[in-house]
Amino acid sequence: MCPAYGEGVERKRDIGFINREVWTKALDEIGTWPSRVNLDLHGAGEPLLHPDFLDMLAHARSKKNITVGFLSNATLLNREMASAIMDIGLDWICFSVDGAEKHIFEHYRKGADFDLVEENIKYLLSIRKGSNPVISFNMVRHQELDVKMFIDKWSGLVDVLNISLKRLQGINGAGGLKLLTPCALIYQQLPIAWTGKAGLCCEDFWLDHVIGTFPEESLYEIWHGKLLNNIRKKHEKQQADDVKLCRTCNATFLHLHKEWFVEKGRINTLIREELPEMRPEIAVKAN
Repeated sequence: MCPAYGEGVERKRDIGFINREVWTKALDEIGTWPSRVNLDLHGAGEPLLHPDFLDMLAHARSKKNITVGFLSNATLLNREMASAIMDIGLDWICFSVDGAEKHIFEHYRKGADFDLVEENIKYLLSIRKGSNPVISFNMVRHQELDVKMFIDKWSGLVDVLNISLKRLQGINGAGGLKLLTPCALIYQQLPIAWTGKAGLCCEDFWLDHVIGTFPEESLYEIWHGKLLNNIRKKHEKQQADDVKLCRTCNATFLHLHKEWFVEKGRINTLIREELPEMRPEIAVKAN
């Protein structure tokens, strides 16, 4: 199901760990900025695999203007790791958990142990003090999944349950989109790969649109650079379909969502379900 690593995906990308010099320099630069920055310590891989992960968290937390969190599949979230993460302190964690039934979860999450994943998450929840960090789940809505069972199981235990549409494999979407307004992602985020290369946005799985390389260029220079600004101008002129990635994108951001709260236990859980319809003020299917 993964658009980058799932079955049927033919394209490959180099795999590696961002080195200490690169991530340290990046965090040190961000820490000097006058504005607040949200740092997402994940990307095209599982962050808990990185040998420096706890050091990254601690270094980010030392910067007063950085809000930090990460997305994980929780397979490596043992008690020692969970305790260390909570001791460092962070703002949010999101777990990818596809369903509330073992046989379905393990069918899609190859190599993952459903019981262990749930045990790991429940332990972390048991040592959380107050409402920090915010804990959310993301579930991909496969046809076999019982959404109600998933909601009933975790409501009152976590803060947010996101129910996402299943993405097409190998590409960014079904194609044929016409953006009516500039995409917010190119004004809000700057993804940095483990090589230091900066992609256009989080949907640039293959780094087809490299807009700069850190630390050869500063993050500030990349963000205000000619390559990214030219793409922004295309969006502002309703010429986003000149950019192949934008023409075929099917990001969550573009879709309508249904939201409601479930009052249960000690937490009022927000349920956020992605719908297949496009947000009419932002995008339409092109003819």
